[in-house]
Amino acid sequence: MPIVYKTCTSDGNIPDYICDACSDTEKGRVRGAVYIDKSLKSEIIKANVESLAWWETQIEAGLIKIVPTTRGTFDGGTPITVTGYGDENEKTTGKTFVVSVSDMNHFGNKPFYQALENNFKNYLFGFRTEKELRISTDAITALNVQDPVEEDAESVVNWNANVTWRQYKPNMLVPIYALTDEVKKLFSNCIEVEP
Repeated sequence: MPIVYKTCTSDGNIPDYICDACSDTEKGRVRGAVYIDKSLKSEIIKANVESLAWWETQIEAGLIKIVPTTRGTFDGGTPITVTGYGDENEKTTGKTFVVSVSDMNHFGNKPFYQALENNFKNYLFGFRTEKELRISTDAITALNVQDPVEEDAESVVNWNANVTWRQYKPNMLVPIYALTDEVKKLFSNCIEVEP
């Protein structure tokens, strides 16, 4: 029998790097946020995420809450390390991610943010940039919502949510999906479910 050296990837191979000299760069800013009930975790696949019908069905069922037209930042992840073994000083087991989101729709949204702050462990978090949608693979581990008021009489009072979650090997990067024009409208406009 041959000896096989195990690696972190299933077959030990790294896919080819994709380079397109003519492609546009992705523009930043957390431009819209979404809270997805963790019961939908197994349904978060490319075909569903890129389908307006799937989003509408889940929104109507109350399983997805979208906060459109936001601004904010994503830290890209901080390694979670443990003491290593053998020749390794440390071993990275996962990453902690933090997104800061500012929502300008202040009036009337206290009940939404209060309930979210009390039930954050039941949700996965996602956000959009210019043409991409990222959705966590694991539930939110911390959520802090604030609505500070500045001294400037012309300043805007926002809801500021700091969302934290962790992802572990082998899925230490947040999945990125194409943001179709149909789905993008959900993150760019106020929506309401009619009874």
